[in-house]
Amino acid sequence: MRILLLAPLLCLGLAAPAFAGDGVGRRETVLHAARDFIVPRYETLARATAEERDAWTRFCATPKPEDLEALKREFGKAADAWSGIEFVLYGPIGTDFRYERMAHWPERKNAVGRSLSSLLARTGTDDLSPDRFAQTSAAVQGLSALERLLYDSDAATAFTDGSAKAARRCGVATAIATNLARIGAAVLDEWRRPGGALASLEQGDDARIEEAATRIATDYLALFDTIEDRKLGAAMGDGIDGVRPTLAEGWRSGRSARAIAVNLEAAEALGRILVDPATDEGNALAVALRTARGMAETAPGDIGAAAADPKRRPALVLLRDAVHSLRETAQASVPEALGITLGFNSRDGD
Repeated sequence: MRILLLAPLLCLGLAAPAFAGDGVGRRETVLHAARDFIVPRYETLARATAEERDAWTRFCATPKPEDLEALKREFGKAADAWSGIEFVLYGPIGTDFRYERMAHWPERKNAVGRSLSSLLARTGTDDLSPDRFAQTSAAVQGLSALERLLYDSDAATAFTDGSAKAARRCGVATAIATNLARIGAAVLDEWRRPGGALASLEQGDDARIEEAATRIATDYLALFDTIEDRKLGAAMGDGIDGVRPTLAEGWRSGRSARAIAVNLEAAEALGRILVDPATDEGNALAVALRTARGMAETAPGDIGAAAADPKRRPALVLLRDAVHSLRETAQASVPEALGITLGFNSRDGD
C-alpha cells in the first residue's frame, strides 16, 4: 500500500479558504458535491445504461451485422457515463461489489476472458436471468466483458449467423447490459430516495460530513494516481521495449485516451466545487486540470499502440508528466481547502 503524501503548503501562515475549511463551509461543499456532481452523474449513468440495455434487447430480437454500429455508439455513451463518475467510490456504489461489477479493470490473469468463455460455452438462458446473473463472476458482469463481446474481430458473424451459439452470445450481452442498467438504477435510487445517501448527508452531524469530505477527497486524489500509474504507466512501461498494449484500458474499442479525457473533465467539474476557483490554489488546480485534459483530448486514442510508436509516444509521456504535476497540485490544495488530513489511498487495498 502506498501512503498518499500531501505536498507542503505554499505558505505556512495560509489559512484554509473560509468557504470550505471551517465546519459550515465543509458542509456546504460536501452537499454541493453530492447534489450537483455525484447525483447528476449517476443520473447520466442510469440513463445511458438503460438505453444500452434497450438497444441490446432490440438488436437481439432480429440481429443484423449492420446494427452493430448502433450498439457500439450506445456502448460509448455508457462507457463515457461511467468514466464521468468512476473515481467516486464513496456512497452506494461501494456496496454489493457494484463498483467491481461495473467494469472489471485492471484485468488480472485474463479473468474476463476466462469467465466469459465459460459463460458462452453454456446453453439455455436460466443462468442469464437478472437475479442469477448478478451472482456470477464480477469479471463478466460489466463494461469490460461487453466491450470484449462487441469488439471481437468476428463479432458481426458471431452475433448474427443464426446459430445457437449466436443466440447464447446475444443472451449473454443482453444480460450484461441489463445488469449494468440495474446497478445504475439502484445506485441512483439509493442516493435520491427518502432516507438515502443524500438525505443522510443533509441530516448528518459534523462527524458524518467530515467523513464524507475525507472519502470524497481521497477518491478524488486517487484518480490521478490511477491515471498516471495504471491507465498510462502500465501500458507504456519504462520505454518502448517495455510496452504492454493490452494493459491499456479499453484498448479493444480504442477508448484508452477517451476514458482519461472524460475522467479529467469530471475532475475539473468536481475540482471547482472542492476548491474555490477564486483562490490562488483553486486557479492553480483549474489550470493543471485544463492542461492535462487538453493533452488527453488530443492524445492517440489507443494508448497501448501509440506507446510502442516512437513518433506518437512523446505525446503520452507529456500527458503522463502533466497528470503527475496535476496530482501534486491537487494534493497541495484539496485537503487544505476542506480542512481535512488524508492518509491512505483507498485503491491500494490493505
